[in-house]
Amino acid sequence: MKKIQVENRESLINLVKKGIELLCEKNISSVVILSSYKINSVLRDNYGVDIKVDRIGRILGRVAKLNQLKRLNTNIPKYKLHISKVSSLQFF
Repeated sequence: MKKIQVENRESLINLVKKGIELLCEKNISSVVILSSYKINSVLRDNYGVDIKVDRIGRILGRVAKLNQLKRLNTNIPKYKLHISKVSSLQFF
């Protein structure tokens, strides 16, 4: 797979937003666990975009802080998101 360089920050944030929406759309429970690895695999499978996981993680951390998402106690940062709150997520 070819790595596509995402140059500007806005397009990277939009791709992460699309990844989160796809994860929530395909989930059957009322809560989805977000991680940078999950978002990366969704973007790679659906859009053919391979972004470095640490860049996705920085954006995910910022989104989690803005929206006060609960962080799970794991080595890899994971956040709990209720599907009902997806439409009201703030990305900036």
